[in-house]
Amino acid sequence: MNTWWARSTTFALILTLLAGCSSGGGASTGSSETPGNSSSSSGEKKSLTFWMKKQMFDAQNKMIEERAKQFGEENQVNVNIEFIAYEDFYPKWSAAIESSTPPDVSFFGYQEVGQFYGRDVLEDVSDLVAKVEQSNGEIQSSLKQAISFEGKQYAVPFWTESTALYYRKDLLQAAGYSEPPKTWDEFREMAAKLTDTSKGIYGAGMGYGKGNSDAEWLTRAIIWSFGGSLDTKDGSTVIVNTPETVKAVQFIRDIFKQDGSTPPSSIGWDDSGNNKSYLSGQSAMIFNVGSLIGTLKNDNPELYEKTGIAMLPAGPAGTFIPGISNNLGIFKASANKELAREFIAYMTNIDWYGEWVLNGAPLTGPIYTKLADEAVWKEEKNKGFVDSIQNFAFLGFPGAYNPKAGEVYNLRYVNDMFQKMLLEDSYTPETAVKDLQASIESVYSK
Repeated sequence: MNTWWARSTTFALILTLLAGCSSGGGASTGSSETPGNSSSSSGEKKSLTFWMKKQMFDAQNKMIEERAKQFGEENQVNVNIEFIAYEDFYPKWSAAIESSTPPDVSFFGYQEVGQFYGRDVLEDVSDLVAKVEQSNGEIQSSLKQAISFEGKQYAVPFWTESTALYYRKDLLQAAGYSEPPKTWDEFREMAAKLTDTSKGIYGAGMGYGKGNSDAEWLTRAIIWSFGGSLDTKDGSTVIVNTPETVKAVQFIRDIFKQDGSTPPSSIGWDDSGNNKSYLSGQSAMIFNVGSLIGTLKNDNPELYEKTGIAMLPAGPAGTFIPGISNNLGIFKASANKELAREFIAYMTNIDWYGEWVLNGAPLTGPIYTKLADEAVWKEEKNKGFVDSIQNFAFLGFPGAYNPKAGEVYNLRYVNDMFQKMLLEDSYTPETAVKDLQASIESVYSK
């Protein structure tokens, strides 16, 4: 679940370490002209460079390549594409900013949009977002919110990924349940009932290894749904130590220590832990993005048929899903800003875009509200993913995203807290949350 975020680090630190590096890496296609250069003489074509995150599904990468080529042919432009793994973006961005040779169009996660906005290196593309919506229909509001600052948008949403509940339909039915849990209290009850240690089956596939990004995201979802927070309301005043946060932390601890509903090894799981646990039949319920359902369909059709997908359960404050927003943006130093705007508008044309999303469903979710009503998203194993988008919340909640919220996430203070609490009986939720408040305050006070 959200494993690409586990590799993210605070941009300011990376820029310090990597300033002056030359850009490189990534598989490129198209011409080999220098990124960002327009024609050097009246007889030469302009060039446009596009840095795109490499998708899990090859069909989507091929469609991007073909669409970009078509744009080039229609506009007499050489389009240079680089498909780049997420973990390779930071050194390339850093070097490009340092040398003032950025790509004309680049992929950004919403957290990078926030970080680069804070460094004043991104174009305001509010007018482009409005143009895209006018031509294609409404972009889901939660996705626009993630890249909006002071009422302006600094990127154009391109696709989303959602986290959902995976559950064993056969095991739930055998335990007397006809539906998946709708609330966290129901989830806890079902997890306890589904646990059968004699058979090595555990109801809740939740883990808390140090670097586990899945745990960080899931904890936020639960805390938010209980009305708590791990950040601020205003970007400065930390509001972690509240009764709501304590109650959510107590709830999670009790699933582990009181109910025994999690596998014994789960405290040390990395991001692959819940996947492996579900695939092996050890865990009856886990939380993950749409990539796992694709793995099941291709590699384990029997388990695929036994798997149900549902939205994350609700808490007293409602349902909250840790949002993933993937976007296209333009650096201020781009040499071809107007051409870059035309290219983004071209790539978000709903007729082509709708087909591109379908080739990645359910991992790749649509930005347009009306695409969420298409038949593919009504299918049982896809519906939970697209329905989740309306309940997205992002780092910094209940305030807007800010780089300090990203730093708190990267430092894994939440995982540290749970590891200590799950290993030490004397370390209470009240003390743990108080200590967490102090750790997060130390980040915001820098």
